[in-house]
Amino acid sequence: MRSRVLCNTIRNCISIAVLTALGTLAIAAGPAVAAYPDACRLATQHTMARSFGLTNSTQTYSVLREPGNTAGVVHIRCTAVAWKGEKPTSAARQRDGLLAGTVATYRIETWTADSGPAAATWLANFPRKLEGLRARAKAQFLEGGLQGRPFSPQRFGLFSAIGYQAPSGALRKLRAFWWNQESGTLISINVLEAQDKPVGASLRNLASEIVPKVE
Repeated sequence: MRSRVLCNTIRNCISIAVLTALGTLAIAAGPAVAAYPDACRLATQHTMARSFGLTNSTQTYSVLREPGNTAGVVHIRCTAVAWKGEKPTSAARQRDGLLAGTVATYRIETWTADSGPAAATWLANFPRKLEGLRARAKAQFLEGGLQGRPFSPQRFGLFSAIGYQAPSGALRKLRAFWWNQESGTLISINVLEAQDKPVGASLRNLASEIVPKVE
Protein backbone atom coordinates (compact mmCIF):
# COMPACT_ATOMS: atom_id res chain seq x y z
CA MET A 1 0.00 0.00 0.00
CA ARG A 2 2.81 2.34 0.89
CA SER A 3 4.65 1.55 -2.35
CA ARG A 4 1.47 2.36 -4.33
CA VAL A 5 1.07 5.68 -2.56
CA LEU A 6 4.75 6.44 -3.16
CA CYS A 7 4.40 5.53 -6.83
CA ASN A 8 1.40 7.82 -7.23
CA THR A 9 3.29 10.58 -5.51
CA ILE A 10 6.27 10.19 -7.85
CA ARG A 11 3.94 10.12 -10.83
CA ASN A 12 2.24 13.27 -9.59
CA CYS A 13 5.60 14.93 -9.03
CA ILE A 14 6.72 14.05 -12.55
CA SER A 15 3.47 15.38 -13.98
CA ILE A 16 3.82 18.61 -12.05
CA ALA A 17 7.44 18.95 -13.17
CA VAL A 18 6.52 18.39 -16.83
CA LEU A 19 3.63 20.83 -16.68
CA THR A 20 5.82 23.40 -14.97
CA ALA A 21 8.49 22.99 -17.64
CA LEU A 22 5.94 23.31 -20.43
CA GLY A 23 4.43 26.33 -18.75
CA THR A 24 7.85 27.93 -18.49
CA LEU A 25 8.48 27.28 -22.18
CA ALA A 26 5.10 28.74 -23.09
CA ILE A 27 5.80 31.85 -21.04
CA ALA A 28 9.22 32.18 -22.65
CA ALA A 29 7.94 31.64 -26.20
CA GLY A 30 4.67 33.53 -25.90
CA PRO A 31 5.86 37.12 -25.48
CA ALA A 32 8.15 36.87 -28.53
CA VAL A 33 5.14 36.85 -30.85
CA ALA A 34 2.76 38.64 -28.48
CA ALA A 35 5.01 41.70 -28.62
CA TYR A 36 3.98 42.20 -32.26
CA PRO A 37 0.54 43.41 -33.43
CA ASP A 38 -1.98 40.64 -34.02
CA ALA A 39 -5.15 41.94 -35.66
CA CYS A 40 -7.22 39.12 -34.15
CA ARG A 41 -6.47 40.54 -30.69
CA LEU A 42 -6.45 44.27 -31.42
CA ALA A 43 -10.26 44.43 -31.23
CA THR A 44 -12.85 42.16 -29.64
CA GLN A 45 -14.88 39.75 -31.72
CA HIS A 46 -18.00 41.76 -30.94
CA THR A 47 -16.35 45.00 -32.06
CA MET A 48 -15.24 43.44 -35.33
CA ALA A 49 -18.72 42.05 -36.01
CA ARG A 50 -20.31 45.39 -35.18
CA SER A 51 -18.13 47.04 -37.85
CA PHE A 52 -20.30 45.20 -40.39
CA GLY A 53 -23.60 45.71 -38.60
CA LEU A 54 -23.50 42.08 -37.47
CA THR A 55 -23.47 40.45 -34.04
CA ASN A 56 -20.91 37.62 -33.98
CA SER A 57 -17.52 36.83 -35.42
CA THR A 58 -14.88 34.16 -35.28
CA GLN A 59 -11.20 34.54 -36.14
CA THR A 60 -8.31 32.32 -37.15
CA TYR A 61 -4.84 33.55 -36.25
CA SER A 62 -1.62 32.45 -37.94
CA VAL A 63 1.99 33.60 -37.79
CA LEU A 64 3.46 33.35 -41.29
CA ARG A 65 6.88 34.74 -40.36
CA GLU A 66 7.97 34.42 -36.75
CA PRO A 67 10.38 36.73 -34.89
CA GLY A 68 14.03 35.99 -35.53
CA ASN A 69 13.76 35.11 -39.24
CA THR A 70 16.41 36.31 -41.69
CA ALA A 71 13.92 38.45 -43.64
CA GLY A 72 13.61 40.77 -40.62
CA VAL A 73 9.81 40.95 -40.74
CA VAL A 74 7.05 39.51 -38.56
CA HIS A 75 4.03 38.60 -40.71
CA ILE A 76 0.73 37.77 -38.97
CA ARG A 77 -2.64 36.97 -40.56
CA CYS A 78 -6.15 37.14 -39.07
CA THR A 79 -8.89 35.53 -41.16
CA ALA A 80 -12.45 35.98 -39.92
CA VAL A 81 -16.16 35.57 -40.55
CA ALA A 82 -18.83 37.85 -39.06
CA TRP A 83 -22.52 37.01 -39.04
CA LYS A 84 -25.90 37.48 -37.42
CA GLY A 85 -28.52 34.83 -36.87
CA GLU A 86 -27.44 31.24 -37.46
CA LYS A 87 -23.71 30.62 -37.60
CA PRO A 88 -22.56 29.67 -41.13
CA THR A 89 -21.02 26.27 -40.48
CA SER A 90 -20.24 25.37 -44.11
CA ALA A 91 -18.96 27.08 -47.24
CA ALA A 92 -22.45 26.88 -48.78
CA ARG A 93 -24.10 28.53 -45.77
CA GLN A 94 -21.39 31.17 -45.71
CA ARG A 95 -22.04 31.93 -49.38
CA ASP A 96 -25.79 32.10 -48.78
CA GLY A 97 -25.22 34.44 -45.84
CA LEU A 98 -22.96 36.69 -47.92
CA LEU A 99 -25.65 36.98 -50.58
CA ALA A 100 -28.31 37.67 -47.96
CA GLY A 101 -26.20 40.30 -46.21
CA THR A 102 -26.06 38.37 -42.92
CA VAL A 103 -22.41 37.33 -43.33
CA ALA A 104 -19.20 39.22 -44.10
CA THR A 105 -15.70 37.83 -44.45
CA TYR A 106 -12.45 39.66 -43.94
CA ARG A 107 -8.72 39.05 -43.74
CA ILE A 108 -6.21 41.32 -42.02
CA GLU A 109 -2.46 40.94 -42.46
CA THR A 110 0.28 42.88 -40.72
CA TRP A 111 3.96 43.11 -41.58
CA THR A 112 6.15 44.77 -38.96
CA ALA A 113 9.91 45.08 -38.64
CA ASP A 114 11.49 42.52 -36.35
CA SER A 115 13.30 43.88 -33.31
CA GLY A 116 16.54 42.06 -34.19
CA PRO A 117 19.43 42.98 -36.50
CA ALA A 118 17.67 41.58 -39.58
CA ALA A 119 15.16 44.46 -39.45
CA ALA A 120 17.43 46.41 -41.80
CA THR A 121 16.85 43.73 -44.44
CA TRP A 122 13.08 44.23 -44.21
CA LEU A 123 13.37 48.02 -44.36
CA ALA A 124 15.52 47.73 -47.49
CA ASN A 125 13.07 45.32 -49.13
CA PHE A 126 9.95 47.20 -47.99
CA PRO A 127 9.37 49.24 -51.20
CA ARG A 128 9.63 46.11 -53.36
CA LYS A 129 7.21 44.19 -51.12
CA LEU A 130 4.67 47.02 -51.13
CA GLU A 131 4.88 47.42 -54.89
CA GLY A 132 4.41 43.66 -55.38
CA LEU A 133 1.27 43.63 -53.22
CA ARG A 134 -0.15 46.68 -54.98
CA ALA A 135 0.66 45.23 -58.41
CA ARG A 136 -1.26 42.05 -57.59
CA ALA A 137 -4.20 44.07 -56.25
CA LYS A 138 -4.28 46.21 -59.40
CA ALA A 139 -4.18 43.09 -61.58
CA GLN A 140 -7.10 41.58 -59.66
CA PHE A 141 -9.30 44.65 -59.24
CA LEU A 142 -8.47 46.94 -62.14
CA GLU A 143 -6.95 44.99 -65.00
CA GLY A 144 -8.98 41.77 -64.93
CA GLY A 145 -12.66 41.14 -65.50
CA LEU A 146 -13.86 42.80 -62.28
CA GLN A 147 -13.73 46.36 -63.67
CA GLY A 148 -13.02 47.81 -60.27
CA ARG A 149 -11.63 51.16 -59.22
CA PRO A 150 -9.14 52.58 -56.72
CA PHE A 151 -10.22 54.64 -53.73
CA SER A 152 -8.54 56.57 -50.92
CA PRO A 153 -9.21 55.15 -47.44
CA GLN A 154 -8.83 57.30 -44.36
CA ARG A 155 -5.15 57.22 -43.40
CA PHE A 156 -5.52 57.17 -39.60
CA GLY A 157 -2.59 59.36 -38.72
CA LEU A 158 0.79 59.08 -40.41
CA PHE A 159 0.01 56.08 -42.60
CA SER A 160 -0.14 56.25 -46.37
CA ALA A 161 -3.11 54.36 -47.81
CA ILE A 162 -4.64 53.09 -51.04
CA GLY A 163 -7.63 50.85 -51.67
CA TYR A 164 -9.26 48.92 -54.50
CA GLN A 165 -12.85 47.76 -54.83
CA ALA A 166 -14.90 45.89 -57.39
CA PRO A 167 -18.22 44.12 -57.81
CA SER A 168 -18.07 40.33 -57.90
CA GLY A 169 -21.47 38.97 -58.90
CA ALA A 170 -23.92 39.98 -56.19
CA LEU A 171 -21.02 40.71 -53.83
CA ARG A 172 -18.45 43.47 -53.50
CA LYS A 173 -14.84 42.97 -52.54
CA LEU A 174 -12.34 45.50 -51.27
CA ARG A 175 -8.65 45.45 -50.53
CA ALA A 176 -6.87 48.31 -48.83
CA PHE A 177 -3.31 48.94 -47.69
CA TRP A 178 -1.89 51.22 -45.00
CA TRP A 179 1.82 51.66 -44.57
CA ASN A 180 4.64 53.59 -42.96
CA GLN A 181 7.84 53.04 -44.90
CA GLU A 182 10.05 54.62 -42.25
CA SER A 183 9.02 52.11 -39.57
CA GLY A 184 8.47 49.21 -41.98
CA THR A 185 4.82 48.76 -40.98
CA LEU A 186 2.35 47.45 -43.57
CA ILE A 187 -1.31 46.48 -43.13
CA SER A 188 -3.63 44.83 -45.64
CA ILE A 189 -7.39 44.39 -45.14
CA ASN A 190 -9.62 42.38 -47.48
CA VAL A 191 -13.41 42.56 -47.11
CA LEU A 192 -16.19 40.67 -48.90
CA GLU A 193 -19.82 41.69 -48.40
CA ALA A 194 -23.15 41.79 -50.23
CA GLN A 195 -23.12 44.50 -52.89
CA ASP A 196 -26.05 46.37 -51.35
CA LYS A 197 -24.24 46.66 -48.00
CA PRO A 198 -22.21 49.81 -47.16
CA VAL A 199 -18.91 48.05 -47.78
CA GLY A 200 -16.83 51.23 -47.66
CA ALA A 201 -18.26 52.16 -44.28
CA SER A 202 -17.67 48.61 -43.02
CA LEU A 203 -14.03 48.78 -44.04
CA ARG A 204 -13.64 52.20 -42.42
CA ASN A 205 -15.20 50.96 -39.17
CA LEU A 206 -12.95 47.92 -39.07
CA ALA A 207 -9.81 49.83 -40.03
CA SER A 208 -10.47 52.48 -37.38
CA GLU A 209 -10.23 49.73 -34.75
CA ILE A 210 -7.13 48.07 -36.19
CA VAL A 211 -4.86 50.45 -38.08
CA PRO A 212 -4.08 52.99 -35.30
CA LYS A 213 -3.09 50.15 -32.95
CA VAL A 214 -0.52 48.58 -35.26
CA GLU A 215 2.07 51.35 -35.53
